[in-house]
Amino acid sequence: MNSLLLHNATLIDCTGADPRPRTSVLVEDGLIRRITSADAIGRLTDGRLVDLGGMTLMPGLTDAHVHLGAVGVNSLSARSPEDNLTSYVISVIENIDLALQEGFTTVRDAGGLDPAFAGATERGLIAGPRILPSGSPLSQTGGHGDRRGRYDEAPIRSIPGILAAPVLVDGVDAVRAAARQQLRLGATQVKLMASGGVMSPLDELESVQFTVEEMQAAVYEAGMAGKYTLAHCHTSPSVNNALAAGVRSIEHGSILDEATARRIVEQQAFMVPTLLVVEFLAVSAEAGEIPHYSQMKLELVRTAMPVSVELAARMGVLLGSGSDILGARQAGRGGELALKAKVIGPMEAILSATGTNARLFRMEDRIGRVEAGMEADLIAVAGDPLADISLLADAANVRIVIKGGQIFKETI
Repeated sequence: MNSLLLHNATLIDCTGADPRPRTSVLVEDGLIRRITSADAIGRLTDGRLVDLGGMTLMPGLTDAHVHLGAVGVNSLSARSPEDNLTSYVISVIENIDLALQEGFTTVRDAGGLDPAFAGATERGLIAGPRILPSGSPLSQTGGHGDRRGRYDEAPIRSIPGILAAPVLVDGVDAVRAAARQQLRLGATQVKLMASGGVMSPLDELESVQFTVEEMQAAVYEAGMAGKYTLAHCHTSPSVNNALAAGVRSIEHGSILDEATARRIVEQQAFMVPTLLVVEFLAVSAEAGEIPHYSQMKLELVRTAMPVSVELAARMGVLLGSGSDILGARQAGRGGELALKAKVIGPMEAILSATGTNARLFRMEDRIGRVEAGMEADLIAVAGDPLADISLLADAANVRIVIKGGQIFKETI
């Protein structure tokens, strides 16, 4: 039996209980077996003891909106003369590793990462978090996933096993076929582009994309495979269209009204706001690195999203946590929790990235809490993230990362 005793920590178990100082957690064969007072734990006859010296022990963080493959050749606007598939794969693997080093033990890729990377990580070929891939996002012609210039003809093409570019589809039958194809390639959920976007060149942020009937086709196909859909939605009209189609996970929800928030609650759907990417893009905008049309849309979202998060929380919307950061060397994704904590408080922000995301992923019986019988996805943090949640934005403060009972990082 493979045993690991994490000794003398302050435990945030994410069950709703207060933090528990001087607590020890016994891990055996990848599962949490016992939680007890550090003073009451017996000696291990086998295995390893790690004295955490009062550090904070908590569930591994999760991120419900990542784009680990959003680098280089996966974006026409980001290409450089040095881009090639080799550098692309290296950058993706680096992003996967960085997520784990920052304490994220499960992530849901919200489009653009080929499911082959998730499979390679599951098999141990790549060190990284558990990845739930969406594969290629589905977009209507001229929608948020259509990255062509106005007079370009050819969209970016996928390379199965390497690159999952957006799929441009119009009409119920085309959406149905595209959803089936993504599920065939290994997607664990299907991503739909249901509104305009900040960085897309030709659509307005307020545009409502895909008909309800088109999205219903994807929802049906995902449901028949035991899976679900998530939809990129910035505005209330797009959210309502997605909800009418049966979409389970609303991404961004930047400009939300009260009636729409109430409808999300009634349908028991989830909303995943993405505050961090907005701040990252604002820095790029100040440096003149994003086009003017995106700057105008960005300012609208930056002003409205925190208000929408506060409204959603007050109305009882199930708020997940997603960072949405883009590019190579993706770092600091824990900053999403610090931004959200300004609106809903640090404990609720942590719960959004642990227990609530676990429910969204339909993994609440496996991850998101520190309880006996759960998978041993755990992190140890130097300091108290409830007192200073910005600690989670710096990988240096995450001293131990354990996924499935295996230590992937240890810097005590």
